[in-house]
Amino acid sequence: MDKIFPDIFENEYERSQLSTLILGEIRDLFYSYFDHPWLVNIIDELPEDSGNFGTIRSFLALASIQTTQESVILNGILGLKNMVKVINIWLIPDSSIILGISPFVIGKQLINKNIRKCTAYTLPSNTNNLARLIGDLEKEIIKESLLTN
Repeated sequence: MDKIFPDIFENEYERSQLSTLILGEIRDLFYSYFDHPWLVNIIDELPEDSGNFGTIRSFLALASIQTTQESVILNGILGLKNMVKVINIWLIPDSSIILGISPFVIGKQLINKNIRKCTAYTLPSNTNNLARLIGDLEKEIIKESLLTN
């Protein structure tokens, strides 16, 4: 009987660690790729985006996923999903024009044109990775909530 309880606590700890690891991966991808001031300004100007970056940053500031912070978690996940949707609908199809790297864009002096080119080429892949991580985090949170209830 004494052996059962440590196993239960250890499994619960491992599950909470998995959601924390996924949250860390989302945080790393967001801050290293999507949180550049010039890209934030472009995304904020797109239709359907209502300044999600504040709620996303509040969510990503969490050290771990706790049930006591469910509104921050829910708003953060919804904000990330909305950002991915907005990028997929409005930014990716016209990214070379919006990011100013198209040969048809005349008269723009861009200091960071190489960074913008790299961003345009890697935007679909990084957006898909972010969407996959969000889905994995949602699944893990549902598993954890079902196991604790």
